[in-house]
Amino acid sequence: MMYYGARVHEAESAVKAAERRKLPVPDDVYEAQRLRAVVSDTVHLPDPERPALPDTADQAAAVIQAHAEALRLADVTRRAADLFADEAGQRYIRVTQAAVPQWVNGLDREFQILVNVVRKAAEKLPEDVTQLNPRRMNWSHPQHAAAYTKAEGAAVQLMQLVKDRAAIAKVVGSDGGRDNDLFAVAALPEADVERVMNKDWRRLAPVIGQWRDLHNQPVARWVHLVRQEELTLSLATPGQVRDRAAEVERWRDSTLIAHSGHSRAGARAAVAQRLAL
Repeated sequence: MMYYGARVHEAESAVKAAERRKLPVPDDVYEAQRLRAVVSDTVHLPDPERPALPDTADQAAAVIQAHAEALRLADVTRRAADLFADEAGQRYIRVTQAAVPQWVNGLDREFQILVNVVRKAAEKLPEDVTQLNPRRMNWSHPQHAAAYTKAEGAAVQLMQLVKDRAAIAKVVGSDGGRDNDLFAVAALPEADVERVMNKDWRRLAPVIGQWRDLHNQPVARWVHLVRQEELTLSLATPGQVRDRAAEVERWRDSTLIAHSGHSRAGARAAVAQRLAL
């Protein structure tokens, strides 16, 4: 018999995240949750409490017999419930997975609202994002102070939203890969021969590099993201984080091929071949 405990825990985390974000949870998810709980509770049904020892031998025999029957019933009930445990767990996981796309779409609406808050605040903040640090900010500048406070509030909410999105998506499968936090919220343009040959990767790579450099400055990170124009900001659906991360490799590989000593025509052909994989 297989054990689905870890996956059930992921389903529970996904449902809790959806509830925390006030996203609608389908009735069949709650019904499967209750069903699994009933089966699980029965699997872990405790033995009946031992009765008190009677005063007489005649009474003891009857009490022992009755308690033995109760113990046997409890044991058989647990074993019977265990036969349904995997199926109940699988059903709960399956219906929760089916709700994930709807939940991510709901989160994306809130995500776009918060991104717009940061975008508006960014218009009133210093151009140099490295200055967007509480220890380096000029708090005597009223416009900067107010804008930073708004951006900071939105950034905190965005970080929690990204965590909740990860909890929801995990029941479908792990995002995996490097820069998960970035590719959960942003996507590179698809690499094509013309853009590769035009050396567009030179504009894209610094956007990713600065995101990494600002890992300890969440406000600056989000201001950087809303200001750049190369990546599209949207929440990734399950599986998209890996796809977006893979696009980085397509850009890198094809750019290296384009500048590996081929003639221009040969380089174009080699790049086209790599991008067709």
